[in-house]
Parts: sequence; C-alpha cells; structure tokens
Amino acid sequence: MKKYAAIAKDLSTLIDTKDPGDRIPSEQELAQTYGVSAMTVRRAIQILTNSGRIEGIPGRGTFVRAPQVHRSLSSMSFTETMQASGRTPSSRLIAAALRAATPEERELLGLLESASVYQIDRVRFGDDVALCFERATLPAARFPGLLGQNLERSLYQTLRTKFQVVVAGTRFEVAARVPDAAAAVHLGIDRRTPCLETRTLSRDADGAVVERTVSLYRGDVYQLTLDTGAFRS
Repeated sequence: MKKYAAIAKDLSTLIDTKDPGDRIPSEQELAQTYGVSAMTVRRAIQILTNSGRIEGIPGRGTFVRAPQVHRSLSSMSFTETMQASGRTPSSRLIAAALRAATPEERELLGLLESASVYQIDRVRFGDDVALCFERATLPAARFPGLLGQNLERSLYQTLRTKFQVVVAGTRFEVAARVPDAAAAVHLGIDRRTPCLETRTLSRDADGAVVERTVSLYRGDVYQLTLDTGAFRS
C-alpha cells in the first residue's frame, strides 16, 4: 500500500473516533508523525476531503465533517430520510401565521382572490444538527385550526391524522443558493456556504394542491437524489 493511502486509512480510523467539527492534526504535524513529505500528507488529506469526511477552512485548519444525508426527491419525506440515515428527526418552529395569500400563492394553490394561507417557518434537524430551513404555505380554508396543532412534528402526519389528507405526489424544483442572513443564523452556517433550495408543490390523490414548501438545505451535509419511483409522504 502506498504511503499516502496508508495515511488516509489511519486518518479515517481517527475520524471515526471524533465528532463533527473536531480538528485533525495539521499537514505539518502529520508529516512529522509519519516521517513523510507534506505532499504525501496532502494527497492523503485530499482523498478524505473528496469523500466528504473532512473539510479544510483557510486560516483555521482541517475539521471533521458531519456525515452527509442522502435524500431521494421522489420517495422520502424529511422525517423518513432522517430515519433511513439513522438520525433522529426533529423540528423547531420559528413562526406560524395566518395571512392573506399573495397573487403567486393564489395561482399555485388554486385559491380565490380573498383567500388566506398559513405560513409555517421551521428549522429541521437530524440528531440535533440543523440541516434545513423551510417555509410551508397551506390553504387556510382546507385546514381549519392547523395553527393549534403541534407544528414541530411531521406536517404530513398531521395532515393525515387530523384532516385525512394524504400527499400523493410532489413536483420539485431545485437550485443552488447561498443563504440569506436569517437562514444562515438558523442553520448555524456562514453566508458563503453553498446550499440547495427546493421548491415543492404537493398534491393529494385528486390532484388538488395541498401545500407549497420552499426549503433551504445545507449543501455541506445534504445531498438530493432524483428517484423515478413513486412518491410517498
């Protein structure tokens, strides 16, 4: 085994004992420990960087990254994704309000001009790590009393159990974004951190729009995958 590969293997074992955000030894420290050149160490670190195990922050050092979460766009809800990844899902409610629908929302949700909507802002977590900031918009007339429910649990579960509404299909739009100031604070990231924004429009079995959600996922720990299978909420 080549020296850089052996060092990468040793570092991988070391990373397994550390928590996300922990610092690993510098290139100079590793070169001294293994008695090799900085170039050899750099190749080992690059292997682990490319695999998503660590990340280098200029001027600070190299740190352990949180394991990436892989979500299929068409087959899993956020809660299911966390459970499939072995993480405990949770949510923190940021704001919930009843307000007049905007023209865009009326068009997307198929509402009358005088209609109102619920706006629900939440931060979604996996094992207490903030992964996503989302804003859900739902037609108020269809879900009376929704704001009185526990909005920190699965929203789809609430729609099923309280209103007997099941999401049967969802349209996704995905774009690369950087977070605004508020989202960066909620997610605990720098405003320069690349993120993935999804805009979803979910429908019931009759084709009626149930909700629209705009979600901002941390690009450093979240990967979205297109799955052509059937959607299940």
